Amino acid sequence: MKKKPLQARQALFVPLAAFALSLLFFFTSLDKKLFDLFLRIVPSLTESPKVFVLTLDDDSITQAGGFPFRREVMGDVVVLLRELGVGTIAFDLNYLDESPQRLDPDYAAEVFSRYLYGGFDRIGEAAVQVIDGIGPRTGRAERELYKSDFLELNRTVQDELEASLAFLTRDVDEYFARCLALTERSWLTLTMIREQDILSEDANLKSDPEVDRFLSDHIALKNISAAGDTRTAEMAGIMPPIFKLLSRAKGAGLVNANPDSDGLHRRVNMLLKYRGDYYGHLALMALLEKLGHPAIEVSDNAITLKNASVNGGQRDVRIPRAEDGSLILKWPKKTFSDYNTMSLVELVQHTVVEEALAANISLMNDSGFFTFWNDEWNPWDLYSEAESIKQLVLDDSAEDRNAWITARQAFFAAAGDFLSGPYEAAILESLGDDEETAEYVQDLFDVVGDQYARLVAIRSKASVLENAFCVIGSDATSMTDYGITPFEENFPNVGTYAVAANMILSGEFLDDAPPFVSVIIALVFSLLLAFLVSRMDTVGSILTGILGLLVLSAAFVSFFMITKTYLGFALPLAASVLTFIALMVMKFLDASKEKTFLHGAFSRYLAPQVISEIIADPSRLNLGGESRIMTAIFTDIQGFSTISEKLDPPNLVKLLNIYLTAMSNIIMENLGTIDKYEGDAIIAFFGAPIYQETHAALACRSALAMKQAERELNKRILAENLSPTPLFTRIGINSGEMVVGNMGAANKMDYTIMGNAVNLAARLEGVNKQYHTGGILISEYTKTMIGDEFTLRSLDRVRVVGINTPLRLYELLGLKKDINADEERILSLWEQGIALFENRRFAEAEKAFAANVQYRSDDGTAKLYIDRCLKFTKSPPPAEWDGVNNLTEK
Repeated sequence: MKKKPLQARQALFVPLAAFALSLLFFFTSLDKKLFDLFLRIVPSLTESPKVFVLTLDDDSITQAGGFPFRREVMGDVVVLLRELGVGTIAFDLNYLDESPQRLDPDYAAEVFSRYLYGGFDRIGEAAVQVIDGIGPRTGRAERELYKSDFLELNRTVQDELEASLAFLTRDVDEYFARCLALTERSWLTLTMIREQDILSEDANLKSDPEVDRFLSDHIALKNISAAGDTRTAEMAGIMPPIFKLLSRAKGAGLVNANPDSDGLHRRVNMLLKYRGDYYGHLALMALLEKLGHPAIEVSDNAITLKNASVNGGQRDVRIPRAEDGSLILKWPKKTFSDYNTMSLVELVQHTVVEEALAANISLMNDSGFFTFWNDEWNPWDLYSEAESIKQLVLDDSAEDRNAWITARQAFFAAAGDFLSGPYEAAILESLGDDEETAEYVQDLFDVVGDQYARLVAIRSKASVLENAFCVIGSDATSMTDYGITPFEENFPNVGTYAVAANMILSGEFLDDAPPFVSVIIALVFSLLLAFLVSRMDTVGSILTGILGLLVLSAAFVSFFMITKTYLGFALPLAASVLTFIALMVMKFLDASKEKTFLHGAFSRYLAPQVISEIIADPSRLNLGGESRIMTAIFTDIQGFSTISEKLDPPNLVKLLNIYLTAMSNIIMENLGTIDKYEGDAIIAFFGAPIYQETHAALACRSALAMKQAERELNKRILAENLSPTPLFTRIGINSGEMVVGNMGAANKMDYTIMGNAVNLAARLEGVNKQYHTGGILISEYTKTMIGDEFTLRSLDRVRVVGINTPLRLYELLGLKKDINADEERILSLWEQGIALFENRRFAEAEKAFAANVQYRSDDGTAKLYIDRCLKFTKSPPPAEWDGVNNLTEK
């Protein structure tokens, strides 16, 4: 009977406490990770066979002459796509800057060469006339007239050449712009600028009024109505492509794709606002024409495309908006390599091969091959006609684009007929015994036939693009436009637009529920679970808890499968799990007061795993030890005696408690065991009593975390006047064979470590001071055990006090994943400097160390080595010097 009030209190207060604690999960990415798991159980996104990603891969970039992808090459590509009947061309490429003028090879080869050689020919002819006209009897006035005429001709030719030079370069942006206009279906990018993305010096962001007017008049959505829309963010600015391109494209769409807080891409904004106008996502804007330009209704809950033309029918397309106003992406359950993609390399090659084919067909025409042609227009005539129409279209004339496509089709048909027909045989027959000409004819037919076949193969492969939605972007390994999705760690972001387009075309969307729904479910279910578990015995409680969690999980999964709406699962799951665990712990604690005592007694200085072993096997409290390979870590605060002299005892104790608590927590979080405290010093070890294969790496991670924590602690310590100066922790780490176990008397013992490897770790802590390091030294023994996770730099081979065998020291700098290119370069120079130093090349070594000081002026270690180099340059060490530094100080 006495237990009933306790059960009632547990059934109420435990779930409430668990619920309150679980609210912290709102500030983590757990819900996002659970959503990723849920995404794997729903059917994959239905993908249209007419949605393609055209990739700038490594091969296409090489074929086009490198990156940035030349705009005249891209212009030829989009013209070809238009000829092939592509429905939509959306660029995931930012054209924010103007291109430099490029040499026009056609003009240089034809027109300019004519000016150049023609002009000098005229000068030559005039020179001959002057020389022939001047003789012994030529008068002075006549000579002056000859001279004046010759100089005038020279100036005329010079002026002509200078004028023609202006046409040597080609405005590739203008050419690309005309190609975009020719397609009538090309869409460019808009990068929207958030207020928080603007640097302080750019606070007064200025825009071009002409561009803003154009954006508002021609790019912003017009057929749109917003009823109570509060979720569409207002942007501070827009980064459009250069106006020359923007004004000739069909339109433009936003490409902002900010990842979630954990770095994964899960959502995009379909709409953003700028100066009150709505701008659509690139995929949405590029699809509107295909969808019949539907009216758009916007609310907080959805973007609705009214009466859109989809798959041959008319219907409303409702695009749900997540709680932040975005579209949650329904990623296909595959990697980008399995998307509907096509490399641009062959489309680039098409232009190159076609130019060669045209030159050879022109040669056939000049050689009279087409005199055997039985139609009015031969292949060369048709090719020239198509090029003339194309030029008219590019020049913004009213020429019908369909006429150009018809002429192109006629050319390819005629060329195929000529190459496969009886014409080669007829030409050869007309030559009689002229074997040399016959060989020329056969070779030319073979070359042209191969070129034509290559073009036909490319066009046949690309024929699947007819009426397709195509987005052009990069997946080259040399580019950085990559993101992380739930299904791929290195996902080319261009694939996002294909996913968004397929979602709109298929009508398959995801949504999320308001947070309060998750809160209500968490509270109700945790109270229900507590009511049931608190009234059962241990076995019944375990079965009820497990069954309850399974039911909860199944309910959430089923709801997501049916509605495609994600209810925040982290909070209900955490509240239920915490409730269940707390109640079970209370049951076990009630049954074992001794375990409660042991847990409370040892939790202050042992890792949780150590406590678990002791509780599971109390015999481990007996005297005795064992030998095993482990890692020891010694820490000490530099100059703490001076600091303590300036503090009164209460403040000194407070300072130590704050410092030691933070550092000890880091050690235990990394599965370390606190051996003892000696004033401000901490002695700890990794690898016992629970052995960890990664004990050396755990110690190094702890050391780095302690230095990071030190920086944060110093802010507080100085702000609260807890210390007259900042704290600086020196850390020594060594790995090796150590004796570990309970040592002391039967009624008073410590779980501690002993051995030479322990002593070396203690020595290394003090050696930091001699080398002026950033605070962390490790031995070569530890270095061999930590893999390549960390950034280290080599120091001397040394003999420390009490250790006769020389060993290499290393300064632990950080995690390798955090190092940037400049730091990697400086580190490489450092290693070169150490090698040069130990090979007695002190002057060269000094330069390498000086580069480190130049990069980081407070690098005391580098300055130490510079002083040594200067000293040894003036007074070299003896011949028997082996580079080993004998450290006489502890």
